[in-house]
Amino acid sequence: MPYQLFSAAWITACAERINHHPAYQHAAKRWQWPIVLELTHATAPTQRVYLDLWQGQCRHARLGHSDDCQQVPFVLSADVVAWRAILGGDIAPLTALMRRQLVLTKGSMTTLAMHVAAANALVAAVADVETVFPDADAPTPTHDAPPTIAPGNHISHSAFVTTSARGLQNDTPPMRLWRKAKKYGIWDPEALDYRQDRHDWLQLSDLERDVLLRLTGMFVAGEESVTLDLLPLIMVMAREGRLEEEMFLTTFLWEEAKHVDFFANGFLAQVSQHVGDLSRYHTPAYQRLFYQELPQTLHALGHDASPAAQARASVTYNMIVEGVLAETGYEAYFTALNRSNIMPGVRQGIQYLKRDESRHIAYGVFLLSRLIAADAKIWYVVEHRMNELFPLAIDIIGEIFAAYPTMPFGLTLDEFAGIAVQNFSRRMQRIEKARTQTLAQIYQTTLDDHD
Repeated sequence: MPYQLFSAAWITACAERINHHPAYQHAAKRWQWPIVLELTHATAPTQRVYLDLWQGQCRHARLGHSDDCQQVPFVLSADVVAWRAILGGDIAPLTALMRRQLVLTKGSMTTLAMHVAAANALVAAVADVETVFPDADAPTPTHDAPPTIAPGNHISHSAFVTTSARGLQNDTPPMRLWRKAKKYGIWDPEALDYRQDRHDWLQLSDLERDVLLRLTGMFVAGEESVTLDLLPLIMVMAREGRLEEEMFLTTFLWEEAKHVDFFANGFLAQVSQHVGDLSRYHTPAYQRLFYQELPQTLHALGHDASPAAQARASVTYNMIVEGVLAETGYEAYFTALNRSNIMPGVRQGIQYLKRDESRHIAYGVFLLSRLIAADAKIWYVVEHRMNELFPLAIDIIGEIFAAYPTMPFGLTLDEFAGIAVQNFSRRMQRIEKARTQTLAQIYQTTLDDHD
């Protein structure tokens, strides 16, 4: 039986579905707050729904009132077009928030980001309720399936860029980033002085040492993973004859290997002098991303070099592994040491790493923008992969903090989850612009963003 959106009968039906939806009950075990959902109208009063959600259950549901907005910690507002898209599965709640179609008028974006899986499951439960939307003539967002394009099979050369009329395109973003890599990427982990770092390490508490070993155990394995898994992306660019991009990508492989060297032969060998297995710090979410998603997605390029496959690989590597986890993690690592004014050698190395990663992320934004500009349908591939992996990345950050009753060094979950969400949102908005940009505009924007 269909129910009018935000009507009393619709609310009752939604509450019943929530309480009989195993996926929501599992995903929302840690959600403990009531919320108000708002349906805004151009010429009519706002309608509201009050939901008392607690650890996977809806304890109470009713029509909401304006006073409820003062009492609950979270208020989410959208018009009928956005609610139709969200409940119809055309756009994920997080993406709607990033695109400001769904507005968080009250509450913490960081907390919401930490419960993305619960939000998605809530929408899935409510979507089972047959709903009648007002303004039925409003357009419903639709999109085609992403294109499937057969990979190239270049087995010989017919010409070379550097001796052709085309020549090397030195003003393109990959070449500009290549020159930055030559200038700023030349640093040697063995040249760093770790003597003070070793002295500082010996002064730390057992808890502080454990935190730094945990972060290092995650970083060094992550850097090893991308070193092992990057070659297929380089090979795709080589097969497509994108010399400038291939040239810059060679610095990726060298720099990721150098990061392994820094952690393994610098921090672990000289500072902590740790001997033993650090894989105990690889949590379930970490293992899924680095043991499965990253290698599978990158190595898939060996048999599928289509733009859609390239987009999935770049999102996984550049946007999630580097853009969310590495960037956020290195900021936390550096902040922990800098606030305590300890380990100057490691701090210097982290600064070099952050600079390297910023170039890698800039290329990822460029690559995804280039793919979308060539075929707007690739945006939906990017959006889908982002929605798959961003909650996983947030889970990894949460698992780090959950391991300690009180995190040392003054680190807080809100601070660094907030950084992750902010960077994610900014880059998603930047990449989405490519849907209406020319390649020349993308070149210029990429250069402006990183210069």
